Amino acid sequence: MPFRQNLLHLKDSVKDKMRSRSPSPQPAPRGSQSTSNVPIQEIGHSGSSSQLAPSITGSQSASNIPPVPSPQPMPSVPGQGMGHSHSPSQTTLAAPSSQNDYSAIVGLDPRTGPPTISQRIKEGGSTAHAGLTQVVEGLYDCSDMFLPLKTAAGVFLTIDKVYDRVKTNAEEFKDLEVKLNAILLIVKKYKEAGSMNVLQQRIDTFCQAIITQMEAVQDLHNHPLWKRTAESTKDADKIRKIFQTMSILCDVFQIDTQLNIDRNVTDILKLLESTATIDRLRSKTKSYKDRRSSEPHGNPTGCLPGTRVKLLEKLEAWALNESAEKKVYWLRGMAGTGKSTISHTLCEILDKKQMLGASVFCSRVDADTSNANLIIPAIAYALALTSPVAKAKIVEAIKDDDYLASPTYLDPKDKMRKLICDPMSRQGIKACKTVVIDALDECTDLDHVYSLLHAIISPKFDIPLKFFIASRDEDLIRTALRQEETFELHEVEKDVVRGDIRRYLKKSLEEIRVKRSISLAWPPQDEFTSLCDRSGILFIYAATVVRYVDSIFYESRLSDLIREGFEQGEASIDQLYGNILEIACRERNKQEIHLMRELVSIVVFLQNPLPLKDIADLWRPASRLASRPASRPASGPRDVDIVERYLSLLTSVIYVPTDKDAAVTPFHASFPDFIKDSKRCSPFLPPDFAALDHSESHEMLALRCLQHLNKELRHNIGEIPKDFTVSRRGRRNLPDNVSKISASLKYACIFWASHLTEIEVPTSGLMDALDDFLREHLLHWIECLSILGELRTGVNSLLTMKNAPLFSKQTDHKDHQHLLDDACQLLRNNFEVIKDYCMEIYQSAQVWIPKDSLIRKIYAEKIDQVPKISLGLFNSWGPTELIMSTHHAAGSVAFSQDDRRVVAGSDDHIVQIWDAMTGELELKLKGHTGSVRSVAFSHDGSRVVSGSNDNTVRIWDVMTGEMKLELKGHTNWVRSVAFCQDGSRVVSGSRDGTVKIWNAKTGKLKLELKNDTDWMNPGWVHTGWVRSVAFSQDGNRVVSGSDDKTVKIWNAETGNMEFELKGHTGSVNSVAFSQDGRRVVSGSNDETVRIWNVVKGEMEFVMQGHTRWVYSVAFSQNGRRVVSGSEDKTVRIWNAEKGEMEFELKGHTDSVFSVGLSQDESRIVSGSGDNTVRIWNAPIEGMKFELKRHINPAWSVGFSWDGNKVVSGSDDNAVRIWNVVKGEMEFELRGHTRKVTSVAFSQDNSRIVSGSADKTVRIWNAVKGEMMFELQGHTDWVESVEFSQDGNRVVSGSNDNAVRIWNVVKGEMEFELQGHTRKVTSVAFSQDNSRIVSGSADKTVRIWNAEKGEIVFELQGHTTWVRSVAFSQDGSRVVSASIDNTVLIWNAKTKSSIDFIPGSDYTDSALQHSGVFSPLTNFSLIPSHDDKWLLGLHQDCWIPPYYGHVLAFSCSSSRICLGFSSGVVVLDMIVAP
Repeated sequence: MPFRQNLLHLKDSVKDKMRSRSPSPQPAPRGSQSTSNVPIQEIGHSGSSSQLAPSITGSQSASNIPPVPSPQPMPSVPGQGMGHSHSPSQTTLAAPSSQNDYSAIVGLDPRTGPPTISQRIKEGGSTAHAGLTQVVEGLYDCSDMFLPLKTAAGVFLTIDKVYDRVKTNAEEFKDLEVKLNAILLIVKKYKEAGSMNVLQQRIDTFCQAIITQMEAVQDLHNHPLWKRTAESTKDADKIRKIFQTMSILCDVFQIDTQLNIDRNVTDILKLLESTATIDRLRSKTKSYKDRRSSEPHGNPTGCLPGTRVKLLEKLEAWALNESAEKKVYWLRGMAGTGKSTISHTLCEILDKKQMLGASVFCSRVDADTSNANLIIPAIAYALALTSPVAKAKIVEAIKDDDYLASPTYLDPKDKMRKLICDPMSRQGIKACKTVVIDALDECTDLDHVYSLLHAIISPKFDIPLKFFIASRDEDLIRTALRQEETFELHEVEKDVVRGDIRRYLKKSLEEIRVKRSISLAWPPQDEFTSLCDRSGILFIYAATVVRYVDSIFYESRLSDLIREGFEQGEASIDQLYGNILEIACRERNKQEIHLMRELVSIVVFLQNPLPLKDIADLWRPASRLASRPASRPASGPRDVDIVERYLSLLTSVIYVPTDKDAAVTPFHASFPDFIKDSKRCSPFLPPDFAALDHSESHEMLALRCLQHLNKELRHNIGEIPKDFTVSRRGRRNLPDNVSKISASLKYACIFWASHLTEIEVPTSGLMDALDDFLREHLLHWIECLSILGELRTGVNSLLTMKNAPLFSKQTDHKDHQHLLDDACQLLRNNFEVIKDYCMEIYQSAQVWIPKDSLIRKIYAEKIDQVPKISLGLFNSWGPTELIMSTHHAAGSVAFSQDDRRVVAGSDDHIVQIWDAMTGELELKLKGHTGSVRSVAFSHDGSRVVSGSNDNTVRIWDVMTGEMKLELKGHTNWVRSVAFCQDGSRVVSGSRDGTVKIWNAKTGKLKLELKNDTDWMNPGWVHTGWVRSVAFSQDGNRVVSGSDDKTVKIWNAETGNMEFELKGHTGSVNSVAFSQDGRRVVSGSNDETVRIWNVVKGEMEFVMQGHTRWVYSVAFSQNGRRVVSGSEDKTVRIWNAEKGEMEFELKGHTDSVFSVGLSQDESRIVSGSGDNTVRIWNAPIEGMKFELKRHINPAWSVGFSWDGNKVVSGSDDNAVRIWNVVKGEMEFELRGHTRKVTSVAFSQDNSRIVSGSADKTVRIWNAVKGEMMFELQGHTDWVESVEFSQDGNRVVSGSNDNAVRIWNVVKGEMEFELQGHTRKVTSVAFSQDNSRIVSGSADKTVRIWNAEKGEIVFELQGHTTWVRSVAFSQDGSRVVSASIDNTVLIWNAKTKSSIDFIPGSDYTDSALQHSGVFSPLTNFSLIPSHDDKWLLGLHQDCWIPPYYGHVLAFSCSSSRICLGFSSGVVVLDMIVAP
């Protein structure tokens, strides 16, 4: 056979073998790694500079390329399996290391570098030939691994004699050798790793090219004049060119392989991204494969073979008939008719035929399986797993509309269309699959079920999906399915059902007979017939009987059931349940029956199922001794054994698992329904086993929970080492601590309050247990919740207790209610710190509890063990529930519709969202480039809209924090935005004078309101800025308020104006509709709030009371109240029916820019220029908030030298002297006409100096509280003042750039020190009074001669403002702190910087806070830069947000005086032993 034919034959045989042994590459499971990254990884490890052949690409460093996932999993390299420790280079991806894999491709020796030309020439031809032959033989030996490579190597070996005639080609041979050697090493690695499939196609192509080149050489070999021709220069050049081409092919092979890897990586990343997107639809809903049925041991099961045959055949025919007109099949029936079993079997049938689209089995057992809102996402998730086409479209839909994956998104029609209808269109999917939804009636919100069914049956899309729905015959479900007439109603035929039940009973009883070796005569035919009659059409009856009879008492149990009277329908299952309970109670005394009933009550009313052991733990507290028979000693059976013994009597109705960690639950929902309904169960229950009363059962569980808490809770339940219980910033809960808390204790911690709220008239025993809990274990409970990560549940528990019926109907438990209120405030205001570290409930949180708080009195002993506030502690919690810091002025705030969240926009361009219950920050939405002026939630809470000074409107996804749309069109600041009720539109008002309505889904402009009467400002709806806009509730109208002093009502469909309301005499800053759309409220710069009748177009009330501009107004939900916020720093509540003010809320220290009311009208939210958002308790009648503190922020504070007094300077122009020992104010010094910026005591504590924005320095007699001197001379604000050590002089620094020295004995100026070029921010005397140091905004520190008034040194080193300066005690050093985030320590004699302290807590504190900068000897106590902590040497202390920002601080020994935006506080960090 000619040589070429031999090659082709070999080539074809190789392909056939490769096809037979090499499966197609499969997608990799998540987490698998790529064999294709082996060469890349080797480059990184060897330090090679190339991942491709440098001679071809000059490529980038491979060390920058991360390992990538593989398109197929790779077996582990021997010795690197599970349990073996290995370095990253030894993972299953890493082949044996080789330094020259890729450097050899370009002929480089990594050890010696590139050879010189002369060195290459000297390499002998024989050496080149031998080396090349050895490498090719190595490639040939790889035949078992990859046959095409053997083909190429074999051809090469057949023509090796070429070398003998072409000795001048030694250099080319050597070059080819090293490159082939590199390929050999790579291929060996893949062989060892078992992952050749990835490179098969690439190597095949490479080998074919090599064979082509070899064929050219073979042609020369076959030439009759071979020897003579080979020696000719022409043929030698030809052969050399062939081998050069082969060398280039090696390089191309490398590039081709790498490009393939890159493509695979891209595909894998796309796959992972789509998988991550689809995973967002996953929930804890149950499919037919993972549901727990009502059969013994919880094994999912379908219909018994031979039963329900006709029905199942009909269902299968309907499901498989793609031409069937009706796409919805409703299987309805009463509880216990076997609907779920039928659904399960249908799923099995369809799944085997690959025609099951999805299955969702609802259940009232837990929140996820009873949440109808999760059904459509669960269906979409299942469809995505079975159809790549659908998956791609669903991923695309989520990317286009991210909130589709949000579990809180409540628009079922939109979700149905985008997640199911559009992706399942017949364009790419042909087979019609069926979605099975079982027990839809067990969803808790049937209104949402109604909406869900409408979404399923309403789309007119031609989609290949059918829906099988099984449920009870609920009114809302029937109504929804009848409206469209697109379903096939089927009630299970009674005669067929009876026959199926007969077959089921016959088979099940036969299994019992065989298992228990019973005679063939059992059961008697008459008993069997009677049993079949009793079962009727209720499969649950038959199943329950089978479970009940299956015991050693099989004969008596069956006979007892048969002897009882016979009922029909639902009464038959009621009778059966009654019989089972009656038999279980036989021959048992009342005490034992009571115990059994109590255990049944626990199982039925538990909010979350528990295992046997934990049920025993809850049951134990009150019944351990009472239930113990007199004959049984104290060391008798364990409680869990007692519980198991009694519940085992009821295993036919209650699932008692053999696995002790599995939960005990009722087998079927019909049993709890029966036992809780006294009308149904009373005729059938034994005399001493009464129906389970709702309130009584919850009271029993509440009592058990409280008793369990009182018994098990203790200080430091997590057993944290003592050294770590001391308060320190940065400490966190450890996950291991959770294991110290049992499931029963966790249950009691989480659910005690939910049980209590179901009780109307509590017993004295319950209230005693509650009293013990609140007075002894309240703090322990909070500690436990923190460890469990359930602190939010604790807040919710305390909030729900406020409105519990047991308190509303009881007047003698006010202390309990006050204590619960106190605990709620304590927890909410310290939530952030307690959430992170459980022990802070005993530390920082105790420090700040108000004086009159009941919790402070009860837990006084514990409070004595924490730092003590001697001055400035609040008297009460006040009306403010929560304070959230925004760090910049909060210009707009709003509640979500469900009141769970608060959103705020601020001057730092950020939109922030908080949990309205805990104050926990959930999201920061960044994207705006200007101040955010307005924010609002959509009605469903899934989106937020914001308007900004960057002229844009943006819509954000609340779940992900991503910006969904940016609406551009305004040409000036956007001052106001709002959603319409259905969330489809957004309205915006701007400083450009326009009002625009946008499509909130597409971002397109829908309508621009017109004002055809204003020809001077075409396009303007007002003649001034539009400051506020709002939709009416029905979305048909828009109201706008403007600088032109008018309020206008517009038709939102046509854009035409309906009314123009005039009356305000200043700009209208805020407008809002009432819920009924009949009234509008407006707030104005004229300091009034006005209510307008928009039906008549006239004003109803003018409400006066604010003393400055009104910035914001809002109606309550019922329209009876209006809330307003003003520049006068107050929030006011008005009676909207009488036009009168009801309440005034004070607490903000700056203008209130925005207000809002919760839907239940119990809370108010406000945003202020004081950089806070506050949530207030709205019903506050009779509540006072009196604090002995400044009315305005304390900008400067200072201790007296003996530490017993504090002086403060305030925003209200006053200087106050406080007695720290007594905790009271001694003097209020009036005289300054603007805010006081700096204060200080003289060394002998007899005098005080103060500097003010009124440009004066004043000297006060601290003993008499009188002014001694007013020192005038500065021409701008006085920023800093200080006494000399002898008290004879005062130094002051001012915004006029000057430092002045004053003689305070004579009351005159001694020196004016000029030199600074910008304002002087801080001044201080040296200890010997001879020198003065000053810091300035000109970035310098200067030392002055205080006797001559001359400059001594100018110290340069800071890069921006110097905020604070001080001398050391011996005067040898100066310390300075700057806004450049550094502290510098200087040699005061040589002017050199001797130390540098970069950004730190101390530095940040010095920058953040004005006032006295502690000397070098007192760095032991400072506020942190974020105002959240006091940092001490021995312990730290959290600062709750309701005190505001730290504006100034001063230290004296263990005491620190803090000037807050809310006043002055003195804290002693020494803890009593």
